[in-house]
Amino acid sequence: MDILRGERLSGPAPESAEFTGSVADDAPLIAPVVKINMAHMLMLEKNGYVKTSDAAACLKALKAIPKKFKMDANLEDVHMNIEAFVIDRAGGDAGGQLNLGKSRNDQVATAIRMVARDKILEIAKAMEEVSRVLITLGKKHANWVMPGYTHLQHAQPVTLGHHLLAHNDALQRNTKRLLQCYERVNACPMGAAALGSVVLTIDRDYVCNMLGFESLVENTIDAVSSRDFALETMSVLALAMADLSKLAEEIILWSSSEFSFAEVADEYASTSSIMPQKKNPVVAEMIRSRAAMAFGDLMAGLSLVKALPLSYNLDLQDLTPRLWDSCNNTLASLELMGKMLATMKFNKERLESSVETAVGAADLASYIAVKKGIPFRTAHRVVGALAKKSADSKEEFSKIVAKHLREASKRIAKKEVSLTKEEINALLIPSSNVNRKVAKGSPSPREIQKMIHARQEELSEMTSIVAKKKSALAKAETSLMLAVGKLEGGEK
Repeated sequence: MDILRGERLSGPAPESAEFTGSVADDAPLIAPVVKINMAHMLMLEKNGYVKTSDAAACLKALKAIPKKFKMDANLEDVHMNIEAFVIDRAGGDAGGQLNLGKSRNDQVATAIRMVARDKILEIAKAMEEVSRVLITLGKKHANWVMPGYTHLQHAQPVTLGHHLLAHNDALQRNTKRLLQCYERVNACPMGAAALGSVVLTIDRDYVCNMLGFESLVENTIDAVSSRDFALETMSVLALAMADLSKLAEEIILWSSSEFSFAEVADEYASTSSIMPQKKNPVVAEMIRSRAAMAFGDLMAGLSLVKALPLSYNLDLQDLTPRLWDSCNNTLASLELMGKMLATMKFNKERLESSVETAVGAADLASYIAVKKGIPFRTAHRVVGALAKKSADSKEEFSKIVAKHLREASKRIAKKEVSLTKEEINALLIPSSNVNRKVAKGSPSPREIQKMIHARQEELSEMTSIVAKKKSALAKAETSLMLAVGKLEGGEK
């Protein structure tokens, strides 16, 4: 007899079973579904709904399920495949009790959360590794002056360390978001059954604790129908991939002949099938591409749930592979980005030679406004006129300032302004300019060192959080397996 369709329905058409089944996407759920069934069976036996011998037979069968469990597509999903296996191993009387007091609806919601929480911690750890590399590079290159950009045009002088720390700060915010999201993911739906719980006096808290969850999804309708935990996870991953894509884009630009700021290691590059001189930063290009996939997965998920009536609908089944796709692409991208960054070579000479004195123009305008008593907007016009003169004549901006500041200020500000050579150099020589920046978070090496220290502390704190959460899950799994062992052995 078909254990699912029973006397109610005849067998499905093969094409219908293939279209509606989820076996192809259920492999990640095998281990959590086994654990869920174990915890649920222990609870049923504890509460007197299943005989100890029947519970022991079911638990023994569940333990026998291999990691590479081959599933039958005709049984629709992982849940029915595992139940069929247990019935076959433990017998109909014992195995037939496996689904007492629960449904595929609460079970699948729980299993997805269990996989998602593991993936979140794995991704958070990968984020931490990239942060660690960025912080190390930031410290190493705290004094390497380079042009800062707006609109991809030279703007103000910064340092490579300052620039890399900006990428790190975005990444660390995403790590924090992910760990905050974990708290909402790690909530247990078990006990909701199909949507309205069951008439049995089940112990939801017991199952929740046995499975390592921190809380319950209390409302039983919400428990089976909500997938906001998945969408929130995918949202954070999409944000992370957007930031990672920006970093990848800069690596691609910096690797070009026009920039020549950096070179990726051979292991993360490719060449052309026809042009043997080429070295293409293909890993960075694919990370940029994977970001688009993360956005697509999120949009597909949002579109999927936007008009579903409560509670469970099979449409939700199609959200799960989108979640796996987001997690796997993000994890792979982070792991490769960390390795690629750690092996990159930066061209100090090229970085420094790219910074013209004109990038100090904003600071020159501010200095004139404060020191010479001219409104900033007027000083801005004066310096703008000098910048145009430099661009038109192709003469170094600092030299133009030394020659023509007096005339330009008299014409525009109606006030003759002059600066010493020392003042001009302090403002317009890039390294001097950077060192003058004393505001918190500015590109001066002193401020960079402060930021590095703070980021290292934040990183240590997040690493500790991830370790504690992993430890809590491991402890819960140990408790579950000890309880299974005791019941199997006839201990009470």
